[in-house]
Amino acid sequence: MEDSKTNPDIQEQVDSSDENASDQIINNEEVKIAESTSKNDSIFKRVLENGFDGITTNPNYKLLALLIILLINLSLFFLVGNIGKTFLKNSGILG
Repeated sequence: MEDSKTNPDIQEQVDSSDENASDQIINNEEVKIAESTSKNDSIFKRVLENGFDGITTNPNYKLLALLIILLINLSLFFLVGNIGKTFLKNSGILG
C-alpha cells in the first residue's frame, strides 16, 4: 500500500520539472516565430525601414534616389529606342 502512494516532495519536483520543460518549449516556439517573422520581411519593407544603402532613412533622400533611378531608366529607354529606329531605317525596313 505504501508503495502506491507517492512522496509529495517527489511529486512537486516532477510537476515543477514538467512546468520547466513546457516553459522551455513555449520559449523555443516564441523564438522560432520571431525568427520566421524577421525572415518574412519583404525587400520593399527593408528599403522603407533601412533605405537603399542601409543608412539613409530620410524620406526625401529616398524619393530623390527613386527619381534618379526613374530618370536613368527613361533615358535608357529613349537611347535604346533611337538605336533601334536608326537600325531599322538603315536596314530599309522602316521608311
